[in-house]
Amino acid sequence: MVSKKSPKVSIIIPLYVDTPRFYKDLKKFEKLNYSNYEIVVVSDKKIEIKDLKARVLITGKKRTGPAEKRDIAIAQAKGEICAFIDDDAYPDPNWLKNAVVHFRHPQIAAVGGPGVTPKEDCYWEQLTGLVYGSFFCGGLARYRFVQGNMQFVDDYPAYNLVVRKDVLEKVGGYGSHFYGGEDTFLCLKIIKKGYKILYDPEAVVYHHRRALFIPYLKQIANVGLHRGYFAKRFPETSLKPMYFLPSVLALGFILLPFINSPIFFGATGLFLSVGLVSVISKTNLQNSLLISVGIIVTHLIYGINFIKGLLVSDLER
Repeated sequence: MVSKKSPKVSIIIPLYVDTPRFYKDLKKFEKLNYSNYEIVVVSDKKIEIKDLKARVLITGKKRTGPAEKRDIAIAQAKGEICAFIDDDAYPDPNWLKNAVVHFRHPQIAAVGGPGVTPKEDCYWEQLTGLVYGSFFCGGLARYRFVQGNMQFVDDYPAYNLVVRKDVLEKVGGYGSHFYGGEDTFLCLKIIKKGYKILYDPEAVVYHHRRALFIPYLKQIANVGLHRGYFAKRFPETSLKPMYFLPSVLALGFILLPFINSPIFFGATGLFLSVGLVSVISKTNLQNSLLISVGIIVTHLIYGINFIKGLLVSDLER
């Protein structure tokens, strides 16, 4: 529970690469309808941020992971609340106002919200957003990418995760060297302490997408790898049927051509048709076809890498 109505918030951004888009997005934080905040950017190298009140913490190292960067910022944060957002995202003006109100309840330790596709993203990035937002891709977790219903969750991505600092200190911060999935580990520690994580669809950030297909699929491969690893190491929140289903599909696609080709082609056609029907009402035929293919390859790439994750011995760097 926080001490006052408008507690100080430390917005923490782990910087990977300082692109022109990053500086452009950073200016958008000035539109926040919440005045009591600071911005803390953690970078491996020296950067200069002009015309914006932001502290820059330099690690002086090479390729420091996001968990390590966030822990460095937590240690020096001046706020009662730490608001985590990625370097390829920016907030809706009401982001903090809508998230902070929930900390009046002592059992709520963290609030997550959707990372929706910005309108200014390019065509291929918009397609990725539509793939994420499809029920046949995002499934029960699609509320992470589009606005869903308010609910309690046990795992949430750190591209939009607002957490009480006292709870972060109790659980030891991120406390890992995972490069991907570090937020799953943090959320598990929060849940184990008896706290709750709330999803609020109005606590919105705008999260730039990777372009369909290659950049996006590289990201999906990493997600699948870490989720597979976490399914065996942290089964409390990662051992769920929905995380295993893409692997079943991937194995089917790999094995069926050698067993029964008609079944394989029939299954492929059925899955493509279902994906097409799920999105065709939202866009034109060309986009629908691309999105449908995107949905299929997402499941295949994720599923294959999930299996790899089950087999690897360690993913900490």
